[in-house]
Amino acid sequence: MHGTCKLCKKDTKLELSHFIPKFIGKWLKKTSITGYFREGNQINKRQQDIAKDYWLCGECEDLFSNWEREFSIKIFHPYMNDSNLVTTYGAWLSKFTASLSWRTLTYIRGKNINEPKPKDYLDTISKAEHGLAKFLLGESSNLYEYEQHLYPLDVIGSTSIQDLPTNINRYFLRTIAMDIVGNSNGIYIYTKLPSFIIIGVIKSKQSKEMRASRISISGGKISPRTFTFPEGFDGYIIDSANKVSDTYNQIPKEQLAKIDKYVIDNSEKVTESKLFEAIVHDYQRFGQKSFRK
Repeated sequence: MHGTCKLCKKDTKLELSHFIPKFIGKWLKKTSITGYFREGNQINKRQQDIAKDYWLCGECEDLFSNWEREFSIKIFHPYMNDSNLVTTYGAWLSKFTASLSWRTLTYIRGKNINEPKPKDYLDTISKAEHGLAKFLLGESSNLYEYEQHLYPLDVIGSTSIQDLPTNINRYFLRTIAMDIVGNSNGIYIYTKLPSFIIIGVIKSKQSKEMRASRISISGGKISPRTFTFPEGFDGYIIDSANKVSDTYNQIPKEQLAKIDKYVIDNSEKVTESKLFEAIVHDYQRFGQKSFRK
């Protein structure tokens, strides 16, 4: 397909680009119960791949692919095997996280283009998209206010938070999502991967409090530590997990019956899947409440 690359703005041949990296979709399929997965906007349909569109030229797609490969090999897969992962990273991680934030921001902007928003908000969002693009293209060596923050997620066995969603472990360990989140303290780009949340700052009054999760431009170290989300994000995450649960409760009974039959006929494969593992974590935490009513 011929068109304008959304990143470098060249008029050229475009390639199919995944909004969430392709390796994530492959991992979700491989570690699912049935070999498929479902997306929230098409819950009645089994998916074999995550959302994509003709967004990028070959050169920009290659840039993203190189950073994705580094994250997949050095952080994502090792963390899936050991959530106590300690590892170093190079400048590629700031590029990878910024590329996710740019994709999420660009996607959500396009999706909500007809929603009325204040001009200063739209100008701020547009400036952030431009700033991220300059960094990704090597036209700027710094992200400045558009800090990138990486939050590894682990199993929740116990917590003092009341009314925690009964699918919270499935949300943490399995769900993908993209959003722009605003509160009185700032505007943030929210990209949810299995076992990771990437928050891109558009503007924030809490950069100091969030320091533990900040990705260094030149490189650094990832290790278990205490992370702080922006104020209000605990409520946002709880609402998001509840929405996922509500959406999955809309799966028709006849499709659920097919899934049940598959589980019975393939019990050994099912119990070895990462999705089953996440379900077990929720069951251990919430008991029967973790299942569909």
